[in-house]
Amino acid sequence: MHLKGTGIFVTEDELKTVQTAQSCSGMCLSGGNPMGDPGYEVYLLTKKYNPPQGAGLNQKTGEFMLP
Repeated sequence: MHLKGTGIFVTEDELKTVQTAQSCSGMCLSGGNPMGDPGYEVYLLTKKYNPPQGAGLNQKTGEFMLP
């Protein structure tokens, strides 16, 4: 499947936040508190950037992509 770019990019810092959340996802702090929620981080970015419905974030480029 070839994805189509939307031309909507997040900042480098925002992309690093998503990448960090992805790398920590599934890990737990002491006491069982979960770390990293990349889905929530991307959700916050969709609220900020308002990409087209169905767009996802490319975690390598920081661009919202459509199927």
